[in-house]
Amino acid sequence: GNMVFARVSPEHKLKIIRALKRRGEIVAMTGDGVNDAPALKRADIGVAMGITGTDVSKEAADMILTDDSFGTIVKAVREGRTIYENLKKFVFYIFSCNIGELVTVFTAILLGIPAPLTAVLILAVDLGTDVLPAIALGVDPPEPGIMDRPPRPQKEHLIRRGFVLHFTYLGLTIGVIVITAYFWMLHRYGWNWGDALSDDNFTHIKASTAAFAILVMIQMANAFNSRSLKQSIFKLGIFTNRWL
Repeated sequence: GNMVFARVSPEHKLKIIRALKRRGEIVAMTGDGVNDAPALKRADIGVAMGITGTDVSKEAADMILTDDSFGTIVKAVREGRTIYENLKKFVFYIFSCNIGELVTVFTAILLGIPAPLTAVLILAVDLGTDVLPAIALGVDPPEPGIMDRPPRPQKEHLIRRGFVLHFTYLGLTIGVIVITAYFWMLHRYGWNWGDALSDDNFTHIKASTAAFAILVMIQMANAFNSRSLKQSIFKLGIFTNRWL
């Protein structure tokens, strides 16, 4: 339940913060006076007043409210959560796409045949469907319900096991699809295992083009998929990120 403490001293504020933190809570503390500095420092998020606050309280704080409005704290938390989530989307997209490209290229090298993607095609993918959609994900609007979630644990790392397994699995899937399409096109145009295959061979050019086109389409679909790890793109709205 909620509790209200009235006429507390600075020492009491410290005790309240310690008690809450022992319970595993994330504590935000607002203050403006010199006496508030220890509690502001001790809290997970110390918030000082920009207009009425003392210099000492501002030095001790993590956040300064330039307009002294508590509503601004909510806006700042929403912005912070959005930036963190967009950073995760950016990392997820870049890693999954690049793992897909690595699987595609290295499979061909291990099998001793010309790679599906030439250096120029890899550069085109990196500049086009890697960098630009990733930047667009970095400015994705907040997901619905982002403020209804509990605070994330302070010791939680961005790159954790489940997250790594997720983008690795997706990257492997992308690579398998592209290399399968490449081999299917090679066989469709009469290539058999063991036949000589040069870079300028018509069959290789056709198969390479197909692999490139499929990789680009999968990566664009993955860009929309990366917008949320919990919700469908149709629930988010396809056109809510106009940059993408």
